[in-house]
Amino acid sequence: MSFIDLETGIRLHYRDTGSGKPILFVPGLAATLDSWNYQVAALHDRFRCLSVDLRGHGDSDKPCSEYSFDEICTDLQAMIKLLDLQDLTLVCWSAGAGVGLNYVTGFNNDCRVSSLVMVGPATPRFLCTQTEPFGTDPETALATLEAMRVALPEVLTAFAEANFHRSDMKATANWFLSLWLKTPVHVACQFFKSLMYEDLRDRLHKVKLPTLICHGRHDQVCDPRWSEYMATRIEDSSLVWFENSGHALMVEEPDKLSYELATFLEK
Repeated sequence: MSFIDLETGIRLHYRDTGSGKPILFVPGLAATLDSWNYQVAALHDRFRCLSVDLRGHGDSDKPCSEYSFDEICTDLQAMIKLLDLQDLTLVCWSAGAGVGLNYVTGFNNDCRVSSLVMVGPATPRFLCTQTEPFGTDPETALATLEAMRVALPEVLTAFAEANFHRSDMKATANWFLSLWLKTPVHVACQFFKSLMYEDLRDRLHKVKLPTLICHGRHDQVCDPRWSEYMATRIEDSSLVWFENSGHALMVEEPDKLSYELATFLEK
């Protein structure tokens, strides 16, 4: 295992393999760096592939803290500087995509990050609004938060099942769930609360980097219409649909995602 001790006081677990233009793979809520195993296996011969367990997740430190997007971005910023990563692409899944969007519009003053990929993004909002009537309604989100507080394994089990469109991936869903169950209750609740209340709609015009958005056509976790919303508002962006995926497109269509990432990075 590789660990990095940050100036934020957090020790993060990460993996670093391959050489070339660097990619930092960022997982979502409760997920670990193993979410990206297929992409790392496919791309490490052409790119330097780094993947990380965010604070509170996997084998990283799990303090009682805010788990806001800003706090997580501060960790990532410290990691990127300590490893002296340049011309970096962030590839971020689900709630991690909100972290990535927050990073490139608020933490990238040194321009170390040169492009952004959002996979099944739970951003720019997770909740619906009066003007954008798609996403999760506030009442459902609050009920989910309360269920996390008292029955987290049950919530994560339901979430694992909801991730998949394909019906032949029960073992993969169980594998994901076994990793997610490393997440303590205080981490899951705080990070989900951040996801509920973060609103990055006003950041989209500030994205000045090439951006790729990948979304499963059958996603039941993060409404695909938010990806369509972003694609029309981020200047240099493209949206790629995954026709045989739900939320977990990195494992439902792994070769397609690896291909799309390589094509995007080699432009």
